[in-house]
Amino acid sequence: MGYSKLKVDKSGLELGTRGSWAFPVTGGGKAGTLSHYEGGRFECHFHAEAEMTLIEEGEMYYQANEKIFLLRAGDGIFVNSNVMHAGWLTGNADCRYYPMNFSTVMVSGHKNSRIEQALVEPVLRDNLIPFVAFFANNEADRPFLELLHEYRELLTKKEEGYELLVKAALCRLWYMLYNRAKGAEMPCPDRGVTAVKKAITYMEEHYAERLTLESLAEVCCFSRSEFCRIFRRYTGRTPFSYLQHLRVRRSLPLLADPALSVTEVAERTGFAGASYYAEVFRRYMNLSPLQYRKQKL
Repeated sequence: MGYSKLKVDKSGLELGTRGSWAFPVTGGGKAGTLSHYEGGRFECHFHAEAEMTLIEEGEMYYQANEKIFLLRAGDGIFVNSNVMHAGWLTGNADCRYYPMNFSTVMVSGHKNSRIEQALVEPVLRDNLIPFVAFFANNEADRPFLELLHEYRELLTKKEEGYELLVKAALCRLWYMLYNRAKGAEMPCPDRGVTAVKKAITYMEEHYAERLTLESLAEVCCFSRSEFCRIFRRYTGRTPFSYLQHLRVRRSLPLLADPALSVTEVAERTGFAGASYYAEVFRRYMNLSPLQYRKQKL
């Protein structure tokens, strides 16, 4: 089975979510499934676009920053720009869901507009609405969920002029979120989020090198024990487990090159040797590097 893999750049930002410059919106259409990700999980990542997710069938654990939600069919969640998030299966049953992304420029309009300065930029700068989960059994959440369903339908049908209705729906959503957050206590800056993003960025840039917990903790200006605790809190993995999984993911395109031996692939992705690489690879992929190569060639 071919698994989907998140494509991220060296800073941990997800690639491929932006739509087009002319219309920076993606989503709708066919539902995604968690079973298409390795281990039934998409890893902790972040991107400049805000994201909305609707659960169509099954359930998933969805993590936004350090908060974990159990989302079931009919539920949804909004995650703002550059907020870390991950999702994984709750058991053996699959989960079908619709992820939808948009750039906040769809709400703010042109640069330095009144809407951007008064209603969008303060929300992003002060982290007023990092994420909001919506539950089908909560009466107060139903207007949000109805709007998300309407938005998905617009993106799916793409009828003539739908772009105007999509923009209108996003403005309505932002207005509802803004009113919900208005008057709420301003959250304190979270050093943990900043530290974990910095660690992920560093690992993405240096995964092929010898990395230690001490060096990663030093990058984030934390003690080793505090760094491990914070990293696990925000990603659901230990730093070492995250790094191993990252190295395995980075090795997959190299395995598709028959000119490279497994030993060379291991060396290029930071593993101490081919045997250890094969052991870790099997742990995450449920097959050996050579078996994976045969499937791809």
